[in-house]
Amino acid sequence: MMPAADSWRQPDRRFVVSGPARPRDIRDLMGHPFFPLGRTPRVIPIDYEARHASVTVSTLDGSGMATIWDADVLLWLAGQIVDALNHDLWVSRHVRFTPWRLFQDLGWATGANEYRRLHGALGRLAATNVATSIRHGADWREKPFTWISGLRITRDAGVALTLADWLMEAACDRSRVLSVDPAYFRLGGGLERWLYRLARRHAGRQKEGWCFDLADLHARSGSLTRRRDFAAKIRAIALARTVPGYTFRVISGGKLGVLCAAPTTQSTGSVDNDVNPVVGPAAHHIVGPLADSSSDRWRKTPQHIVFEGGFALLTYITNIITYYVGDSGFSVSLPAARSWHGEKAREAVADRMASVP
Repeated sequence: MMPAADSWRQPDRRFVVSGPARPRDIRDLMGHPFFPLGRTPRVIPIDYEARHASVTVSTLDGSGMATIWDADVLLWLAGQIVDALNHDLWVSRHVRFTPWRLFQDLGWATGANEYRRLHGALGRLAATNVATSIRHGADWREKPFTWISGLRITRDAGVALTLADWLMEAACDRSRVLSVDPAYFRLGGGLERWLYRLARRHAGRQKEGWCFDLADLHARSGSLTRRRDFAAKIRAIALARTVPGYTFRVISGGKLGVLCAAPTTQSTGSVDNDVNPVVGPAAHHIVGPLADSSSDRWRKTPQHIVFEGGFALLTYITNIITYYVGDSGFSVSLPAARSWHGEKAREAVADRMASVP
């Protein structure tokens, strides 16, 4: 029997990750300035106001907001949740996992640098304050949240954390979740990553593609770069063709030009959801389908993307055990153990429908 859609709200259950799953992105996060695009943690708040969407992001302790690279952790956790629901398993916003499992799925190495990278990402995700009108209505300013809370890192048990309700609701709704090209996680530039997510959400795999006004994109990115410099970087990325699955080009129009995106290959695998012609409440930023903007033909270069870490297409089975939520707080010791998720997790899977102390 498939669990109820809101079963994750049960406070006494913990979702323990012990198997591989493909990361998934959340539509609400794609194409809006929820994450700074630079590698250096940003302390200047993001304050984005549009006709149908508002986003404010700030840091709670001055250490810097979570970056678009730190968001990889959230995409991985969303993938684990989606995979569990696809297998009719219980999920919870209270999560426990070993760093090794995340490293395997995202193609990270397993050295000390990766542990430090994860530790820093988790700290910034816990210290980033977010408020948005998306799915929060008129009183959204009174409903701020952090991406994660209750963070605890221990040598023996790995990472334990609690996801924000806002994020968990989206991850449990298939209409708000999209698959991610594994090559996305190898992109070295924050703007390249943001452009992929923008195109993945709006253009999807529509043959006609989609177009965006560059001046509006500058605002939506949250970038601190001057608009003309931003447009120049976009043009350079379009010429370099480094974004997997999509071809970009800039044509005349607006103050800075118009960016057009069209899919090149189906490197992201099966489609999770159909992409609507007009996506989301922020559609006023979108110029329109590519077919309406230019009669020129695009030269589409095949891109065969192979993920070095690999994903087993038929083995995205996540073993989940439910635990009483008993620990909270934050420990600064770096995780080192990789084996606790093994035999005990497999033995307890059969009892996943009941809370286990």
